[in-house]
Order: sequence, then C-alpha cells, then structure tokens
Amino acid sequence: MKFELTESGNQFSNSELTQDLIRVATLLNKKSVTLKEYQEYGNYSYQTQKKRFGSWFKALETAGLEESKRPWGGDLSEIRIPEIQLIEDIQRVAKKLGKNAITIAEYEDHGKYGSSAISKRFGGWNKAKVVAGLEIGRLYNSTDEDYFENILHVWQTLGRQPKYQEMVAPLSRLNVSSYERKFGSWRSALVRFIEYVNKKDDEATIEPNILNETIKIPFVHDIPSKNLKPKKRTNRTANLRQRFRVMKRDDFRCVLCGSSPANKPGCELHIDHILPWSQGGETVEENLRTLCSDCNLGRSNKE
Repeated sequence: MKFELTESGNQFSNSELTQDLIRVATLLNKKSVTLKEYQEYGNYSYQTQKKRFGSWFKALETAGLEESKRPWGGDLSEIRIPEIQLIEDIQRVAKKLGKNAITIAEYEDHGKYGSSAISKRFGGWNKAKVVAGLEIGRLYNSTDEDYFENILHVWQTLGRQPKYQEMVAPLSRLNVSSYERKFGSWRSALVRFIEYVNKKDDEATIEPNILNETIKIPFVHDIPSKNLKPKKRTNRTANLRQRFRVMKRDDFRCVLCGSSPANKPGCELHIDHILPWSQGGETVEENLRTLCSDCNLGRSNKE
C-alpha cells in the first residue's frame, strides 16, 4: 500500500479526498457529482476539495470524474417559478439563520430551490441578495484595493492590527473567509496589505495652478515656452496608502481633540490638509493630519 505524507497544514491527503469523491459517485451511480450531492454524502467539506485542487472542476478531474455542468444541481423547472417566490425564500432562510447576509452554501442547506437557478434569474447571487434586501458578504471580481480598504476601516476602528476572529460583521464588511479565498490565508492578506501601503506613491498628476490668480495670456515671445507649462501638483484626495500611513502615525486619533473610534463609538476619522489644498497645500504626508469629523467640520466652517 502506498502512503502519502499529509501536506503541511492539511489534515487529509490528496488521495483521501480523491477517493471520497469516487466513493460518492459510485454510491449515486453517476459519472459526476454536484456540490449539493457531495455536501450530503461526502466525508469532507466541498470547500476543502475546492481549496486543495483549485476548483470543484479540478477536483472532479483529478478523481477521473466528468465535469458537472450544473455544480449545484437544481431543477430546470425552477425557471418558471415567480421571482417573488425566490426572493421570499431567500429572505426566509436569512431570517431562519438570523443573518443579514447568507452564502450559497447556507441557502443550499435551508432553501427550497437551487441557488444556480436563482443566480441565473437575477444575474448573480449578490444581485439576488440585493433585491432581497440583504447585505453582500463577499466581493466578486474585485481588486486587491477593495479588500485593503476594508482592512483599513477595521484597523482604524480598533486602533490596532485586526485579529482573525475580529473580521466579522458588523465591524468588518467582509468575513475573514473572503480574505482566505482571495489571498490564501488571513496572514497572507495582512502581509499583502502592508506591502501595498509601503509602496511608493504614484507620481503627482499635473493640474494647472490657477488658484486665486487672474489669468493673463502673454505673447509667446514675452515668456519662455517652459514657463507656460502648468505647475505640477499632487491629487487633492489622499490615496489609501497615504490615509493609512497618516492615521497610523497619528495613532488613529484626532490630533486636535484626541477622539478615536476605539474609545468613542461613532467617531469618524478624516484626512485633512494642514495647509488647505485650495491655498496651494500639497497632498503629502508632511501636510496631512488626522481629524475627527466634528473637528474637520468645525475647521471648514471657520475657513
């Protein structure tokens, strides 16, 4: 008998997972297995299969099974079900679970219909949840910066590096499982985030310096052509990297009153120009500071 070392950090070997897929297919007398069928008869989680082999289709291929054309199963007759019934059932499952956002797997466990039919009807699972008035717990086809923006929000709310178990609603808009799917692990997501914020900012964009000045159009022979070029300025709005670095430097507190989301619920932090951008101040860390919304609003009213 051939023995395999269990992969680092994994409880089951590839061979054990593959053999279990074959067992379920044999049990059902089928050449393929849907996610729903494996969830019911498999010895492991279908998520384990997907994560180990890269996708459900890759897992089936490794086991020598055919590709499942309808991974979640479902009845084609469901296309005739009124949309209102589908939405009401999504809402019913959410209420049963006491959650504002439910996953496909959770709906498959408790719903009356196939999630694939619902996704097709509304153009995606997230769109169906929006129609049902539920929250979106996972971002699809999103950039790394979308995920980093959420990390920044949680980090500034806590005033420190967030922990694995803290990445849940309502503090985090995205569950930690979303980061695991995107980056492989929560630790890897944090490493990528820090690498991102440590990168050098993009070069300043060019914007004409026409502030508080009367524009005169000179004759070309009066002024050298190089002086006709607009002054190079930074963007007015601080990017995510700058926002994080400035807030971290200021200990995620308002530099005027000391308020912080960590000690004052509802406190919202803003990035403010010390010398206003409208007066020539640049968007560089030396000219940026952290203010709470109250202090920032008060300062704006005085200007």
